[in-house]
Amino acid sequence: MSSITKTIRLSGQAADSIEDAVRTVLARAATTVSDIQGFRIVEVGGKVDDSGVPTSFSVTLDVTFGIKDTVEHQ
Repeated sequence: MSSITKTIRLSGQAADSIEDAVRTVLARAATTVSDIQGFRIVEVGGKVDDSGVPTSFSVTLDVTFGIKDTVEHQ
């Protein structure tokens, strides 16, 4: 039996860190996508205030998940 996966690109942000932004994106994705198997960070960014202090962190992820195959191939 072969395994098929699909990759989608998602973006999100968090106030505290890049890691929190990643966790936010993955947690939100998990509410509608099942069998998430991995991710790859595509882009990292953020916003800063007038004094240069980061105020938010943003990430773009490629999220990979398994595709259910109900057809058996012979």
